[in-house]
Amino acid sequence: MLDPYYLIPRDHRFYLIAYCHEKKGFRTFRLSRFLEVKQTEETFTKQDFNLKEYFQHTWSIIQGTDKIHFKVLFSSNVARYIKEEELFVTPKLTEKKDGSLLFEVTLNHDREFLQWIMQYGMDAEIMEPIEYREKMKQMLADWLKKYQ
Repeated sequence: MLDPYYLIPRDHRFYLIAYCHEKKGFRTFRLSRFLEVKQTEETFTKQDFNLKEYFQHTWSIIQGTDKIHFKVLFSSNVARYIKEEELFVTPKLTEKKDGSLLFEVTLNHDREFLQWIMQYGMDAEIMEPIEYREKMKQMLADWLKKYQ
């Protein structure tokens, strides 16, 4: 049983933030994954719940428990677009003399963020953490193998 709190649109999908009685905590559920929904006559008393705190350090929807501090250098070709992005987190942005932009953010999960970075191709370079530079190199090498 779920106590619904918020309905949130993300990337053409809807997610429900609800208290899950089975897990005894708040969870995020993608509505399109529900097989059946039944409205009951039961009511609930709304608990203290802070949506901003719940999504703190979350890129979009996927939540984790890590604290990964990313530094990404965006070229001057895309810097203005990065500054215009409407994000769910607040990054630290540092403009460089050459027009490039250093983007810093601490996240609790990596997958959605890495997918976002990849859309910028060569105009985005992960500077830190070093292990994510290596992870990106490996992903690109694997991708290149598909086309050989």
